[in-house]
Amino acid sequence: MSPAPRRFLLVSRVGAQSLHAGWIAPGEDRLYDVFLSAYDPALPEITGEGLFFERREGTKVAGYAGFLDDHAALLGRYSHVAFFDEDLAADVATLNGLFACCAEHDLRLAQPALTLDSHFSFAALLQQKSFRLRYVNFVEMMCPVFRADALQQVRPLFGMGLESGIDLAWCNLLYRSPRDFAVIDAFPVTHTRPVGAQKERNGFEGARGYEDDIGTVLGLFELPWLSCVPYAAETRSGRPVTSRARLLLGALGLAAAPFRQRPVARRLKAIALHWYHLVERPPRNIPRGLPASLRS
Repeated sequence: MSPAPRRFLLVSRVGAQSLHAGWIAPGEDRLYDVFLSAYDPALPEITGEGLFFERREGTKVAGYAGFLDDHAALLGRYSHVAFFDEDLAADVATLNGLFACCAEHDLRLAQPALTLDSHFSFAALLQQKSFRLRYVNFVEMMCPVFRADALQQVRPLFGMGLESGIDLAWCNLLYRSPRDFAVIDAFPVTHTRPVGAQKERNGFEGARGYEDDIGTVLGLFELPWLSCVPYAAETRSGRPVTSRARLLLGALGLAAAPFRQRPVARRLKAIALHWYHLVERPPRNIPRGLPASLRS
């Protein structure tokens, strides 16, 4: 008797240093299939049950755009699709829990929280252990998990020719309610490399910087750069949390994070900024549609 088809798919652009071995390790049944898209032409082919492999040179987001164009039929099998950076450490049990939580809460877009020893850009996305999940206004490009219909809605963003900033638009394109997006604290992953470690490989060299792509996105969608702030949360026992004071209390555990990696001062500043945003900036999204230039 053949196994039931899996509902979830994890996709990653991978090279020789990829950590995908942890995502497919034997010993526990996976609830998800894995598609490895190798940017390194020398990477040996990886095969196995529930695994797909292709060779596709080029940058990360451009590679995802090509993947989306070439594998529409495959994508139609799945209820949720995740795009993971290759330097994320996670085991099968964590990823099973992540996908199941996204389906249980019918999230349009989500991501796992990052462990406190992770390298990070946004302190709001570090794990807060008293919560199962937090409903947030932003999900970053490192490890988004899309509901299938949401992925189709934002698909044109991947073809813009940009390698940064599209995550500043997608939550505003998808926004319908404050329960659409979440960071899943119960199933965290570890980001093992410093942010920007792959920027040259992804086309950011010479005069071009991340800020250029970010400015293009914000200008095209007429958006400010919104602070990442939670709308609400759910405790480990399933109790809803809406109090700003309780959300701030849950975030105080981030005080341990600056000392888990260097540079300590930059990490401490980012966490203090998140605490400030929790006090002073209410969460919001600004609904947007696709500009005419991106409509097919």
